[in-house]
Amino acid sequence: MTDDRLGHLLEVAPLLWPDRHIPELGRRSDAPSGSVDEFLLLPSARRPRLLAPTGRRASAAVVRHHGEGRGRPDRLMSAALALALRAGLGSVLWNRRLRISTPASPSAPTLAGHLSRVLGSDVVVGMHLGPPRANRKPVLQVLDRAGRTLAYAKLGVNPLTDSLVRAEAAALGTLAAARMRGVEVPALLHSGAWSGHDVLVQSALPVWSARRQLTTERLVAAVSEIAALGRVDDVALGASPFWAGLMARLDGLPAGEPASRLTGLVRRLAAVAGSEPLSLGAAHGDWAPWNMACLPDRLLVWDWERFRPLVPVGFDLLHHRLQHDLVGRARDPLGAARSLIDDAARELGPLGHSTRTAGVTASLYVADLAARYLTDNQVEAGARLGDVSTYLLPALDRGIGLLEGEHR
Repeated sequence: MTDDRLGHLLEVAPLLWPDRHIPELGRRSDAPSGSVDEFLLLPSARRPRLLAPTGRRASAAVVRHHGEGRGRPDRLMSAALALALRAGLGSVLWNRRLRISTPASPSAPTLAGHLSRVLGSDVVVGMHLGPPRANRKPVLQVLDRAGRTLAYAKLGVNPLTDSLVRAEAAALGTLAAARMRGVEVPALLHSGAWSGHDVLVQSALPVWSARRQLTTERLVAAVSEIAALGRVDDVALGASPFWAGLMARLDGLPAGEPASRLTGLVRRLAAVAGSEPLSLGAAHGDWAPWNMACLPDRLLVWDWERFRPLVPVGFDLLHHRLQHDLVGRARDPLGAARSLIDDAARELGPLGHSTRTAGVTASLYVADLAARYLTDNQVEAGARLGDVSTYLLPALDRGIGLLEGEHR
């Protein structure tokens, strides 16, 4: 059975290599240079996680990047794999690969050719092959022939991912103007269109720099600096722009039992917390451990496509906790979501929340995340955590129940 990640790669290949370029799986080619481009499927063609150029340094750089921000076993495996590639063992150990046959006279460039013109340098690309998700799209590591990472590029493949690519371009512009001191974000290098879809090119952050352990204090400071962008305090939840936006999203959800259940729960939340005064500010939107790197003097943060202004302050901290539990600790989803509700006061206390506002904020976060997953049709896309009925909605019910108990 074809691995879904490989299937997705073959599905998007015509966008990366258009105009009669022919992608196919095969073995190392003896064709003349220039007629066939080849890419390694790593760690294997059977279960690929990375698409890497065949050059020693470039392929090793793609693998090293893949290990950044991951657990110790993954980092060690990436380091060993990169060492083998750097030593020139790619052609020996990975004979099966993706081959792109180039037509004699192509009338259109490849995406790599387009990126070469944008960056003013001859480039090669690598690609992380992610799991099924509604927002899955090509995210390309752009390198020069010597293996130096020059930039990262994102390409939309459908209306949802096009909108996310546009949103990230806008976010990077906003964040550049903000000139944050403790958080470093990529610079926007290019925003435009390719093959009828949105494309974004951003600078590479120095993830290779010496790291420091990310402490709670550093995490809270970074969240606070982002939340300070356009922050307003003491806004009644029911009169806030966040609430209006959430209700509009609920109205637009696809019909079905999860949407109906979520809408009913949010109405209960409105009854018990609609007049609650909250602080609203900006949020990264996907504040997860794998989207950041802690340096001695600043936090590098990437993947800003879910950035939003005027959301309840604390959403990013809650998201970090939930993603750490679900992915980093492999907790069962229902237990992780319920414990997020139960620990809300402890998680949000460093931001100045009372027990009451922490409970309201945690319930709103869970409702907002459930609305996102339903809007994006994550279940239909095959996302592992797409079914909000199994963990997010029960946790939201628990959070509202706790608030109702306090309200009596």
